[in-house]
Amino acid sequence: MEILVIDDDKDTLALTRRATERCGYETLGVSDSREAIKTIAKSGIRIVISDWVMPELSGLDLVRALRADPLLPYVYFIVLTGTRLGHINFMEAMDAGADDYLSKPLDRELLRVRLRVANRILKLDTEINDLKNLIPVCAGCRKVRRDDQAYESIEAYLARHSAIRFSHGLCPDCAKKLYPEYT
Repeated sequence: MEILVIDDDKDTLALTRRATERCGYETLGVSDSREAIKTIAKSGIRIVISDWVMPELSGLDLVRALRADPLLPYVYFIVLTGTRLGHINFMEAMDAGADDYLSKPLDRELLRVRLRVANRILKLDTEINDLKNLIPVCAGCRKVRRDDQAYESIEAYLARHSAIRFSHGLCPDCAKKLYPEYT
């Protein structure tokens, strides 16, 4: 899994990337939040480690922007800060939508543990989304169970939930079964 590291300080960016790579991950590095948004959108990155204080968009502004975009998959977001205000910064980061918070200088073992947690959470997120995308179909009549537990035709269900429209006909097997006199 590739991790995006964001820091406007080139030395800190290099150190954070190196620590992350020593934890067994590939990294991409960018030096500003606007570039980070583009990179996340096109690469499908699911874990971000971002400095808090940056020009233009701060790390917290970046996480807010990611959380506001319904088209992006869930991104696990770790905020890094050089200040040691502890509880106050932690609460502000969590309120902005961050998943985790680490202080600089980065403790590599603590980073390793946090990245394992990120992977577990992202695996669960993927499983939940897979389950949400299942359509409960009756094995007998092929009707779909709606959220209100009532059943409706698959055509009606898909028409309400997508831009799909249907044109009906008979496949050769059904034509033989239903109309053997015409085959």
